[in-house]
Amino acid sequence: MPWYVVYVWSGKEKAVGEALREAFSRAGMAEVLEEVVVPPEKIIEVVFSPEKHVSRRFYSGYILVRLAEEAEGIFEVLRNVEGVVGIMGDGKPRPLSEEEARKLLEQITVEEIKPKPRYQFMPGDRVRITEGPFANFIGVVDEVKPDKGKVRVLVSIFGRETPVEIEFAQVQKI
Repeated sequence: MPWYVVYVWSGKEKAVGEALREAFSRAGMAEVLEEVVVPPEKIIEVVFSPEKHVSRRFYSGYILVRLAEEAEGIFEVLRNVEGVVGIMGDGKPRPLSEEEARKLLEQITVEEIKPKPRYQFMPGDRVRITEGPFANFIGVVDEVKPDKGKVRVLVSIFGRETPVEIEFAQVQKI
């Protein structure tokens, strides 16, 4: 059962996915449309302050469609759905290889589960801690741990520099 990449209006991926299901149902081909995968809508990236978040679309303007068979007229039904711009291929729809489809679906699933934090901290940066027991302390970034989403900050407590591990969202660059 091949997967096809369908180009759709950006921002309307979910609506077009539903419209595809309805169109195939109306055409009496509901069994041909095996699956419609709409990539996750948003990935939240933390940007050095708890108040500021950046959102972006994951594979904006694309959806994946799995067709059970290549019956006559299925691509016409697909193309005539409002919001569909085209189907990947040079003039003729070209399905993804099994390996391409597997990799793409795995990537979509992983991205859906674990958003990537974005940080703009470097060792030596002066920062203010905004939350937690060390709120309003000012310190210097000692180490950045992007895999954990944390930063180690050296803060002065009773005249001694003490390392404190803090999440990106709890630190603000000054």
